[in-house]
Amino acid sequence: MSFATRADLLARSNARRLAQLAVPADKAMPPDNALRTAIAGGDISVYTADERAALALALDAIDTALADADELLLSHGIPATVQTTLLARLASTVALYYLQGAERMTDDVSKAYEGVIDTLKSHSRGVISLIPAAPTDPVLSDDAVMLESSPRRYGGPPRFWGDW
Repeated sequence: MSFATRADLLARSNARRLAQLAVPADKAMPPDNALRTAIAGGDISVYTADERAALALALDAIDTALADADELLLSHGIPATVQTTLLARLASTVALYYLQGAERMTDDVSKAYEGVIDTLKSHSRGVISLIPAAPTDPVLSDDAVMLESSPRRYGGPPRFWGDW
């Protein structure tokens, strides 16, 4: 099972941009709605044979980018069975980064990708958990309070008000 789908990727981008990234440069760009129709599983027989071939190559590029994004998330200890909107967003961001390619890389896409990598590293180190709690996990109590503080840097607590 994939963390993100073609539709998730389309929802986080737009059909024109996605087509520009996924259709090979040596193929003619299909009409704007063609990729949206193909992703939705609609009828693409109304398009020419060249446009259908370009759409097939674009869908293959999208599927490859999504599969690579899935492998990246799996490599950071996220089980394949976990499905959340956050993981779909992370996988879509990575897939868009892969589709962007080195020659068309923008700062925004690069920063978003680095943010995803930082998030995945935090999950791997145990700082955060990207796996939602299971229904069988114990519920945290609202009445427990735990305070922690770092020790004073220079000596113990002040003994008199004048020592502040």
